[in-house]
This record gives sequence, structure tokens and C-alpha cells, in this order.
Amino acid sequence: MSIADIERKAGEHLEEEAGHVEADLDAAADAASDEEELEQEPERSSIRLAVAVALPTIAAGIMVGGIFSGASARIYAIVAGILGVVLATFVARVKSTATTYVLIVAGLFAIAVAMVVPSGVDSITRFGKLAADAAGARGVLRPPVPLSPGWQFIMGAILGFIGFSAAWVAIVVKKPALGLLLPLPVAAIAGISVPKAAQVPSGIAALALFALGLGIVSTATIVNEESERPPLSYELRRAGKGLVFVVAITIVLALLAQANVLFPKPIIDPTQEPQKPKTVPLSEVPDRVLFTVKADFSTQWRSGVLDVYQDDAWRTPPFASTRFEDIPESGIVNDTGREDAVAAQFTTAGLTGAVLPVLPGTQKVQYRGPQINFDERSQTLRMVNGQVLPGLTYLTTAPRFPNIDQLRNDNGPIPDEIEEFLEVPSPSVGAQDLLRQALAAGPDKWTQFTFLRDWVYDNITVTGLGVPVDLPVERVDAILDEKKATPYEMVATLGLLSRWIGVPSRLGFGYDKCELVGEAQECRPKNGATFVEVYFPSYQWLPIVRNPKKAQPTVGSKPNEQRQEADVEPNNELAIKLFVPVVTQPPSVLGKQILVGILVAVALLLLAYLAYLVWPLLKKARMRNARRQAALQWGPRARIALAYVEWRDSATDFGYRNPGDTPLMFLDRFADDDEHTELAWLVTRTLWGDLQHGIGVEMALAAEELSRSLRRRMGAAHPGTVRAIAAVSRLSMRHPYAPELDELLLGSRAAHEEEDRREAVPVHA
Repeated sequence: MSIADIERKAGEHLEEEAGHVEADLDAAADAASDEEELEQEPERSSIRLAVAVALPTIAAGIMVGGIFSGASARIYAIVAGILGVVLATFVARVKSTATTYVLIVAGLFAIAVAMVVPSGVDSITRFGKLAADAAGARGVLRPPVPLSPGWQFIMGAILGFIGFSAAWVAIVVKKPALGLLLPLPVAAIAGISVPKAAQVPSGIAALALFALGLGIVSTATIVNEESERPPLSYELRRAGKGLVFVVAITIVLALLAQANVLFPKPIIDPTQEPQKPKTVPLSEVPDRVLFTVKADFSTQWRSGVLDVYQDDAWRTPPFASTRFEDIPESGIVNDTGREDAVAAQFTTAGLTGAVLPVLPGTQKVQYRGPQINFDERSQTLRMVNGQVLPGLTYLTTAPRFPNIDQLRNDNGPIPDEIEEFLEVPSPSVGAQDLLRQALAAGPDKWTQFTFLRDWVYDNITVTGLGVPVDLPVERVDAILDEKKATPYEMVATLGLLSRWIGVPSRLGFGYDKCELVGEAQECRPKNGATFVEVYFPSYQWLPIVRNPKKAQPTVGSKPNEQRQEADVEPNNELAIKLFVPVVTQPPSVLGKQILVGILVAVALLLLAYLAYLVWPLLKKARMRNARRQAALQWGPRARIALAYVEWRDSATDFGYRNPGDTPLMFLDRFADDDEHTELAWLVTRTLWGDLQHGIGVEMALAAEELSRSLRRRMGAAHPGTVRAIAAVSRLSMRHPYAPELDELLLGSRAAHEEEDRREAVPVHA
């Protein structure tokens, strides 16, 4: 095809398309005016969306506030969430980007601080420390948690951010459905920690609020899509119908909740299951004073028990079986009918957690301070809220321990509630002979138990560390045969042997043989101990402690990992390991240094290669910005030309170079596309055709929008890997579609900058 034919065909196209571009531009102008009319009432629409997202935010506030005790927590949470929504609605109207960022940060911080204001001026000045203290106690708190100023600050920050994010997404990002969903994960996570009695009503309230918000959002969507707003009476009727539906659904859910249909009872309830004890190696615990005891005697200071033998292991009692009782004004927590004879005063220091050590057989507690409960099952003290704080002092008293004759004569029946502490599998084959000997040692249970205790501690050699482990019945046979066991296995074995002869038993743990410093005993982590507790009807639970006769040291253990006992004899079968120092040459570090050098060099090369790959992306962005700034100075004609050049350069990066094609010829390279055709004819007519002398700003805007749409659609039509390669491609830099345009735009801009610089320099005569 000759040039004359191309020109003739172009002329025919020009005649056919005459007036089409003007009509499109007029339609675009009409659409812009319509949009301006629609934007005359943005405030009502944004307020509608703000109200819609405020409802699920309130639902999240109800859930989060339910973790804390008292109704004020929910009020604080709801107010913080609403303030976040109000902040987003206000900031959305600000035009300056820098001012927007400042208002967002300052506003969210102000919301968090505002939640602390009701607690007093002193709390405002220390909100940081209060928040850190509250966050540090999160691991030991059990809902409902007391609402402290620190938690008020944290709750205000979280709910304020949630409310702000939900409203920002709905109003600014134009995603109201996503804005409704943002508070729901927070509500769901908080709902796990809400007390069981409040979970169902709180969940139903949250669902109802979310449904109301969804109804408001759907109404707002219809208003935006239609040209005319429905009358207020129509909206009120529609809202009333939706409210009736929500109320009906709420009533149905409440009835179903009562029937355990929505929340059926679980097959396995973790609160009903005993748990294995979780321990931390002594080497990982910092040595410190946990608490001090003032007493004229030394015994075991109890912290808890393992009273369930299940699945080959001693376990802590199920949480559901604990029997927490408030300490009465009299202080009597366990009325044994015997007079108090011994007393011990405890003062906490570095103790953590929620459990307080007590005297064995404690029947009276006297203290002043935070609320403490007494667990009748494990006979321990526990903080109701929060963790143990340093300086807490309390006095415990207990009856004097019975003597041997009293225990031998105590052969009464075992109460029904103690029968569970006899549950144990059948004895192993290796233990049956030892059990027969124990039963033959005497008619009373104390004599039989004493026989087993003495045999275990006299014949079994202690070796290793006292870490709780599983103790299957088969392991008991191995211990009795090999006569070696860890300290924990020795105590656990004695507990099983006691149950096999009919003596209720459990494993107590706490602290023993604390160091006497002045008038008080200082208990540290190294004083931790495990011991057997046995039950006699007249005297209840009694701790039984005795040191093993022989012990074998653990080679390689650190000094603070094992407690040394002066009255424990060394095992005669110990094998002494002799360590002889030998002078050796230090290993060469040359190879390590070379390896480090190679790794550093490889890392630098990778960084350089990454910079080499990314550099075209940065350079093209900088050139694109410079071109557009220069085109703005040259006017609409230059902007139209630049818009088409950007389209062709983008096509070049994707592999569609074709430098000899005019805008109209380039159409034949692709399938028919209205936007591509409109851009090609607009460029042709404005740069070389009949519209050269009537170019307006609206034409430049149309060309830029068409170019932007074509580039976006071309990228979307290719896989992500191809888009990434095109983004860092150098093809458009090496082979630009219109290099003369760069010389014209960038050269003129440089000339203008030089001229401005010269004008700024003062000229002295």
C-alpha cells in the first residue's frame, strides 16, 4: 500500500468520524456536570455510612467491654469506637494530605488518652506506665478483668482505631461492605474471653447491630445509584420493616440459645479435662527471692497439686472441678474441728502468677488487700483478678501435725468425695510382690504406707533432674527393678503405690527447705519441691517428705540445676569421670573468615543486581513526572502528544514496538477496541488533522484518561510475571516512540529552570 492510499483512507476515516469526537466530549462534559450535581449533597451520604459502620463498631465495643468487670467498661469501649468513626468522618473532608496524617495520629492518640480522663489527672500523666503494667499482666488475668486506667487507655486505642478504620474504608475508600466487616474479627476474638454467662446475649446483640448496619448500607447504595432520592416516608417504612425483621431474628436466636441448638454442649470440654503440668527448666529461671516466711518451724509451703492419674501421667485437677470460695470475715477456710497450733506469715516478693503459697493443712487465712479465693479441692489460695503483687502479706494457721500413734489408730472410712483419689490402673506385675509385703507389714494403713515410703527412699537411687514426665505402669516395674529414678519419678511412684494399698494420695508441689535469713525464710526457685500427700480421715491431707538415701549426680548439669542435700549418701556404684586438661592448638578461623567474606560479597552482588533491575522502574517514573510537568507548561497539544507517547512506550515494554506505525496503523495490530480507536483518531485529528486549531483542555483530559485506561487494561491482560518484566524493561528507554518529544519537553524545561535561576541571582552594578 502506497502513501497516497494511506492518506486517502485516512481522509475517508476523517469524513466518517467527523463530529464524533466533539459529541463524545460534549457527553463527557454533561456527565461531569451530572457528577457535580450528585456531589452537591455528600455530607448526608457520608453521615449515613458513618452511622452504618458505627453499629458493628458498637458491637465490637460490647464484646471487648464484656471482658472487664462492670458496665462502665462497655461504655468506654463504645464511646471510643464512636469517637473513631467521628474522627474518620471529619478527617475525610480535609483536602491537605499532610494535615490529614497529623489529624489521624493526633486524633487516635487523643481518643486513647480521653478514656483515661475519668480516672484522674494523675492517671493521664502516667498513662504509658499504666498501659505497660496492664499489658504485662494479660497472661495471668481471668475474665472478668477489673478495669484499670491502663486497660482504659489500651481499650480506647484499639476501639478508636477500629472505628476509624471502618469509617475510613466506608467513606474514603468507598468500600462500605468491607467497613462493616472490619469490627467483626475484634468482636469474635473478644467473644472468646467474655464470661460464659454473657457470651450468648452479647453475641446476639452484636449480630443484631451488624444486621442494622447492613440494612443502612444497602439503603445508601440504592440512593447513590438512582438519580432521584426516595422520599423520607419511604425510607422510614423500609427501615421499620428491617427493624421488625431484626427484632424477630433476635428473639428466635435467644430461644434457640436457651435450647442449646446454636451452642451445643461440646463432646470434649477442656475445662473438664485434667492437664499435664507445664514446667520451665531451673536454668532458665532468674534466681530471686519469690517470697519470705516468718515461722518458728520449717515445712513444705504448698502451691498446688497433681491429683489425677490419667493416660500414664499425673495431672492437675480439671478447672471445672475447682471449688473457689471467698474468704469469710472469720478467715476460716477449712474447718477441721481442731485448734490452730502453728502459724506462718507470708510476704510476696518476686512471685508471679495468680497462686499464693500456703501452709499445709491451712484452715484459717487473715490478710488485707486484693480479693483472694480459697480452692477447697487443692487447698490453695488464688488471686481473683490480676497477678500476685510484691509486698502482699497474709497469715495462715493450721493444726499441729499428728504423731505416729494417732495416724496408726486412724482407720476410719474414707469419705465419698475422696474416693476419686484412689482411682488408678491395676498394679504392675513387678509391684505386686512389694505391695504384698506392705500389706503384711501391719494392719493399719499408716504402717503399710510407711513400709512403702521407706523401701522407695532406701533402695532407689535418685539420678537426673526432677522434671515431671509420664509414668506408665510399665515404668514402675523398671524403676523397682533397676532401682534408679529421677526425683519426680520417685515421688510419682510412691503416689501410685499408696493408691494401690488403699491410701488416697496426690502429688503436692511447692517449696521446701528455704534459706533462713535473719528472722525469715527466703524461698527461691531452686527451693522448688514435689512431695506425696496422703489422706487420713481424722487429719485430712498430710505432706510426707523424706530425703532419698542415695543419689547419683548428673554429669554436665549446672550447679543451680540440682539441690545438694547434706544427708544424702553418694551411690557406691558411681563411676567417676576424670577430666584431664590437654593443651591444643586453637582451631583456625581463616576458613570461617573466608566464608563470611564470600557471603558478604554474594549479598552485595545480589543487592547490586537488584538495584540494576529496579533502576529502570525508578528512572521511567522520574522521566514520566518530568515529561508531564513540562507538558503542562506547553499546553493541551503537548499533553495529548505525551498521552499517546506513554501508551506507545508502555506497549513497547510489553513487546509491541512497531515504531513505523502511525496511530491509525497501530490499530490494526490489535483487536477492535473503542477506546483505542477513539484515542488514535483524537491524536490524529488534533496533531495533524482538522482539530489542530481548536484544542481545548477537555481534549487533553480525554486523551490522558484514554491512555491511562489502555495501559491499565493492557497490563491486566497479561500474567503478573509479564507485568513485572514490563515494569523493569529497558525497551522503551532504548527505543522511545518519540525521542524528539523528550528533547522538546525536557530541553525546554531545563531552559526555563536555567532562566528562573538566573532571574533569582541578584545582579550587582
